[in-house]
Amino acid sequence: MSSNPGEQGAPQYYRPGPSTGHYPQYPQNPYPNGWTPAAPAPAQQPGPQWNTGSAPQGWGQPPAGLAPGGTAPVARPRQVVTALILLIAAALPFVLMGATAMAAEIDQAALDQAGVPRAELESVMAQAGVTMDQLTQLVRVMGGVFLVLALVYAALAVVAFLGRPGARLALAVLTAVYGLPLLLLMAPSIPVFAVAILAIASTGVVLLYGRAAKEWYASRKVGAARRAG
Repeated sequence: MSSNPGEQGAPQYYRPGPSTGHYPQYPQNPYPNGWTPAAPAPAQQPGPQWNTGSAPQGWGQPPAGLAPGGTAPVARPRQVVTALILLIAAALPFVLMGATAMAAEIDQAALDQAGVPRAELESVMAQAGVTMDQLTQLVRVMGGVFLVLALVYAALAVVAFLGRPGARLALAVLTAVYGLPLLLLMAPSIPVFAVAILAIASTGVVLLYGRAAKEWYASRKVGAARRAG
């Protein structure tokens, strides 16, 4: 039996019978132990809701890369994909140049093929006290440095593509630190190549810091924090 009197209906009273001389009898107390009203269920407070275009109220539009519920990243923007392609394209020539220099053998035939004036080269080598073998080793070491830097640059581009903002910062630093010296070094001999490479790499870095990319990186950071929590 429910303890709520509202669910029992109104109390019923006995009607007096014919003139029997007896007083009408009232029913017994249906709640001898007393009645305690049931506590109302607490109202559920709705959580924050993102606007999806139809609701007039809400917390505004969810960040780019989040589902309408603001829970998980959806897809990386095209700018990040384009940045990866540009950064790999900027690093690839130096990978080839470094690998070629590491396998190079500097001799008179190679110098003649490269168009290096023999008299000027011998004068410079004499002043520096460098032999042909030492020059070969120097070229190979420089080629190894170019190769390693280019591979690191390409690897950072891939890591940034996967959503790590630290790699994005490292790419910006490397482009600024090595881009200008590279331009100055190559400008006298191959200026078009130097300018093109620097422009391609800079464009890739700028795309990684564009609005769509920054919102995507922020959404991934929020998603990682929620998964960790």
